[in-house]
Amino acid sequence: MILQRPFYSYYVVFTPFGGGLAILISLMGILIGQLEEDLSVGEALYFAWVTGTTVGYGDLTPTTGSTRVLAIFIAIMGIVLTGIIVTMAIEAAKIVVESNTSIQEFKLAIQERTSHRVDRNKRRRSKQGEEES
Repeated sequence: MILQRPFYSYYVVFTPFGGGLAILISLMGILIGQLEEDLSVGEALYFAWVTGTTVGYGDLTPTTGSTRVLAIFIAIMGIVLTGIIVTMAIEAAKIVVESNTSIQEFKLAIQERTSHRVDRNKRRRSKQGEEES
């Protein structure tokens, strides 16, 4: 079996990009913490990741215009990061399914059973057509 695009090609492309986004989300969260003045580094990181995962509990909210804009960028980057993670998970699952012989055998059995039903229905219809003629 030849795979069209091996998983490592996704891994090589998306891991540095996803890691860079994760670092950028963290740094922007720390920047928000510095601009808000009353947030510790831990609270700022918590805010950044709650916003980046689009959970948004609402317990911490930016108060200035610049921190609100940064929060919007964090949310957008979080959505992109989530998409990268989901893409990598789907590709990994595809490889597992394609390489699993028991699943392939199951697919073949279903195809054979379906083709037998289709053939049987065609024969039945042709017999009915002949009898009506």
